[in-house]
Parts: sequence; structure tokens; C-alpha cells
Amino acid sequence: MKRAMSSHTLDYPVCLRLEGRSVLLVGGGAIAEGRALAVLDAGARLRVIAPEATATLRRLAADGRLEWQPRSYKAGDVRGHHLVLAATDDVAVGRQVATEARDVGLWVNTADEPALCDFTLPSVGRRGPITVAVSSAGRAPALASHLRKKLTAQVTQHHIWLARLSGWLREHLPRGEGRQRLLKQVAVGDIGALLERGERKAAWARLRTELEHSKISGETR
Repeated sequence: MKRAMSSHTLDYPVCLRLEGRSVLLVGGGAIAEGRALAVLDAGARLRVIAPEATATLRRLAADGRLEWQPRSYKAGDVRGHHLVLAATDDVAVGRQVATEARDVGLWVNTADEPALCDFTLPSVGRRGPITVAVSSAGRAPALASHLRKKLTAQVTQHHIWLARLSGWLREHLPRGEGRQRLLKQVAVGDIGALLERGERKAAWARLRTELEHSKISGETR
């Protein structure tokens, strides 16, 4: 079924969890390489179909990081995957991949072909567990990349440490309003401010006080 596209429709931003999931990538050039590295970083199981591949993709295949099938795309190749990416200079192949993926209910992204995409790929920067992603809905990739670099530069080691601390607290404390209040204190409240100023002893003392005097311990997990 053909999906209607509108230049006024906003994208719905999500972060996909691809660990252990099968991703198909059609294409073996520089753009495909970038796509491959991103999904591998996310823990996906990647299959690349392309007659030729970059040196990096060939090395990753030799190391067992991905499966490379050195051939042209053929009908039915999309089946058995969770996500499909196409990054090929052959417009006809890109259209075939998109059509077949949609016919079997798979989400597909085709590089430089917005009308053939079910989702766009933002410009991404990472600092530890923090991801900065800027999207222009496919309209201005260069601008998105420029903004992403500026925003990522503002993420410091302090923010990375706060993110990891918050993750540890979320994992070990029971759910409830008390936990939410404490997490806010760590992120943007007094505890976070103390940590940002390097006053770790005072921050830990405040954290212990909050844990001891809050109702967190009595809340249900």
C-alpha cells in the first residue's frame, strides 16, 4: 500500500533498541558504511547485500561483526529482518527494496529518497550514555550536522556522570514519587548543583539524607 507523504507532517522521534535484532542494509558504499557502523554500535545483527563494499565493511565482515553477501539485491531479501536500510546509487534498487519492505510490513529508510522512507535518520552525537540527535526531517542534513556538533560539545563529563548515577538509582530504588523527586534533585536540583561545583562530599551527604528521610524505602517496586 502506498503511503501518503506530506511536507508539513512532523516526524515522531524515537530511539530504537536494536540489540540482537536483524537489520538488512542494501548497499556497500560510504553512506552504507556509516549506516552499518551505527546499527552495529546499537548491537544489531547486520546483513549487508552489495556487489562491492568499502574496506571497512569488508574488514567487519572478515571479523564476523556483520554478514556480507557480495551480490546484487534480489526479490525476497527483505524477509526475516526487523528493519531495512537502503543506501545505493541505483534508484531502481532503492525503490524495489522500499516497496518489498513495506509490502511485508517492515520499516525502511532509503538514503536521499525521503518519499521512500518510513523514518529519517538524525545526525547523532554520543557522550557516554547521552545521545544528542538533531533531525531536519530530511530537509537539511548539513544544518542538522552543524547543530548536532554544537549541542554535543555542551555535554560534559559532569553530565555523563550524572546520567550514570541516575541510571544506578533507577535500577536500585523502588518506583514511586520519592524516587522521582530524588532523580530530579540529582539531575537539576541541589544534589546536581553540588556535583557540578565539584562538592562531592556535600552531594553524597545530601543524597544520604534524602534516602534516609524520604519514603523511598517503603515504596513498592
